[in-house]
Amino acid sequence: MYKTGKKEAVIIFIVLSLISPFRLTGQESSGKMSEYIPDIDVILKTKLEHDLDNSLMRFEVRNARFGLRGKINEKMSYRTQLDLSDEGQMKMLDAYIRFTPVKNLDFYLGQRKIPFSTDYMRNPAENIFANRSFLSKYINNGLRDIGFFASYKFSETLPVEIFAGAVNGTGNNNPQWISRPNFAGRILVGNEKGFRTAFNTYYGEAPDKIHLAMFGAEIRYATESFLIESEYIKRNWTDTLSFSQHDDGLYIHSYYHFPVRNELVKMITPVFRWDFTGSSIFSNNIDVNRLTIGFNTGFDSRPFYSEIRLNYENYFRGTLPIHTDKLTLEFIARF
Repeated sequence: MYKTGKKEAVIIFIVLSLISPFRLTGQESSGKMSEYIPDIDVILKTKLEHDLDNSLMRFEVRNARFGLRGKINEKMSYRTQLDLSDEGQMKMLDAYIRFTPVKNLDFYLGQRKIPFSTDYMRNPAENIFANRSFLSKYINNGLRDIGFFASYKFSETLPVEIFAGAVNGTGNNNPQWISRPNFAGRILVGNEKGFRTAFNTYYGEAPDKIHLAMFGAEIRYATESFLIESEYIKRNWTDTLSFSQHDDGLYIHSYYHFPVRNELVKMITPVFRWDFTGSSIFSNNIDVNRLTIGFNTGFDSRPFYSEIRLNYENYFRGTLPIHTDKLTLEFIARF
């Protein structure tokens, strides 16, 4: 584990963010300085939840993320990110260096989210809903790791992007010695607009899972204002008692941005999601099944930057007692 304490980590992060631009002033000419000044990004996600089944409520700072990204030269860039409140815990998130020897080819060394699942890789502001999907919360949870990653983009009429990675398999901020790494792969086909599909795979071991194998497939259609997306993931493993285990999950979600000509409100976005998870959802072995509906009110012309979200979650079925019907009010600030 990293030995730097939480307090020291925050101080180092803030100091580096503040002094980096001034250090660069002496290294670069005034004409090029702005190109190498780091970009600082912040995501704040705060919410009020009401448990409709038990008549309970709570206030929460769900995320308070500070990120720093920039480049050293044309070939090498970097990314660091820290969350001061990830469900009440402070965590170092991204910490990697990217090397780009030629156009469209990138190598990453360090810690980041493993490229598996579009929904999982979204940041908290882009998650669309107040709460994550079951796939991100349960099946993909723990897929941020330290390793070596590569990606290549084929810039043709039909864009194709290939990701591959080798990681410790020991999880976030945990650089343990291993006999062999875990492996991840992802193929993304299509543009941001129109139809796009992706296929994901992950093999290896986890602290409580032997012979872990995950497979996923995604399909989406998007325009400037509309998105509909669905994803399925299946996970197999052997537990510590040598019993074979498996689970899977599926979601379909959608939204539509309605522009508003108003000095205060810039857009209204109705949102919809239906998601499942269980030991075998197509055999009706469902642990939890949820419908989420709501609307996001945007106060910026860009979606997912300045929003108030109101979500209603209805659980049709659940063997997991932690899930109850909820009404959530959420504020999003991203800059």
